Amino acid sequence: MIRRLAWTVLALAVAVGVALGLAALSPQQIVAVDSVELPRTTTLTCAVPGEVLIDSAGEVDMTPVGGTPSEVAAPARVDTETPVRVSAGRQLSAGVLVTGDDRGYAPCGPALTAGVVLIDDPAGTELVLVNSDAGEAAVDLTLLGPDGEITAVGARGILIAPGVVRRIALSVLAPEGPVAVQFRAGQGRVAMLATSVEGRPLDLAGPTTLDTEHLLATPTGASSTALLLTNPGEERLDVTLEGLGPAGPYVPAVTDSLSVAPMTTVRVALTEALAGEATTVRVTAPEEVGAALATTAGGQRATVVGSETSVALSGLVPGAGELLISNPDAMGAAAA
Repeated sequence: MIRRLAWTVLALAVAVGVALGLAALSPQQIVAVDSVELPRTTTLTCAVPGEVLIDSAGEVDMTPVGGTPSEVAAPARVDTETPVRVSAGRQLSAGVLVTGDDRGYAPCGPALTAGVVLIDDPAGTELVLVNSDAGEAAVDLTLLGPDGEITAVGARGILIAPGVVRRIALSVLAPEGPVAVQFRAGQGRVAMLATSVEGRPLDLAGPTTLDTEHLLATPTGASSTALLLTNPGEERLDVTLEGLGPAGPYVPAVTDSLSVAPMTTVRVALTEALAGEATTVRVTAPEEVGAALATTAGGQRATVVGSETSVALSGLVPGAGELLISNPDAMGAAAA
C-alpha cells in the first residue's frame, strides 16, 4: 500500500514538473517570408502574315519564324511577310489583320500540344501548322466528319522542323464538311490555324477547346450563321442551346432536341433562329464537345470560337466595329 502511494506521488510530481517546464518555454518566433513574384513571360505565335497588332507596354520581342529576332515598342502595328512569334515579360495580346480583296482577323495564340479546329468547308481550306520552337515537332491529325472518323493517308506522323511552316490541303484529307481536325503533338508544340485557299473568300479559323460549355458571339446583321459541333467521345450526346440576346436569354427555335453521335461533326443552321441580332450562343453538353460559329456579316466570313468569362478581359480591335458584351451569369454586371 505504501509502495503504491509512493508511485502515485512520484507520477504526480513528474507530471507537474513537465507542465511547469512546458509553460516556461517561449514560443518560437515565426520569421515572416517576403512573397516573391515569379517572372511571367507571354509568348504568342501569329500563324499568318499581315499587319500584326500588339497590345502591351514596353519592349516586345518579335521573331519571324525561322528568322532573326528584333525589338518593337508596344503598342505597335507591324507589317510582316511571314508568321512571327511575339514575346514579352508581361501581359501581351496580339492579332493579325489580313487585308486584300477580303479582310480578316486572326488572334495570335500560344503554341499547343493539342487542340481542335472546326471547319465548315474543308474543300476550300488548308491547315497552317507553325513550329516556332527550337526543337522538332511531330503531329498526328484526327478528322471527324458527319459520318464519323475519316481515315486519311498522311494525317499521322507529320514532322515539322524548327522554324518551319507546314501547309496541308484539307481537300485531300476531307473533301466534304463539316469536319473537326483534332491535332496532338507527340513531340514539341505547334500553332495551328485553318485558312481558305487562294481564290476562295477569306476565312480564318483558330483552335478551340473541348469543354462542356461554350459561349459563342455572333455580330449584328449576320446574313448567315451556322453552329459547328463535334463530339469526340464514344457516347451520343444531347446538346442544349441558349441565346443571350439584347432582351435577355431565349431558346433558339432550331429543333426540339439536338443530339450528336459519337466521333462525328454536325452543322446546325441558326440564321433564321437568330434573326440577325447580336447574340451569344451558349452551348451546353453533359460531356466535352467542340463548338464554333461559322458566320457571314457584311460580305466577310469568319469562324468564331469561344473564350473564357472573366472580370477583366483584354483584346485588340482591328478597326471600326462594335463591341459585344455578354453576361452569362444570373447576377447583373457593370462593364467599364
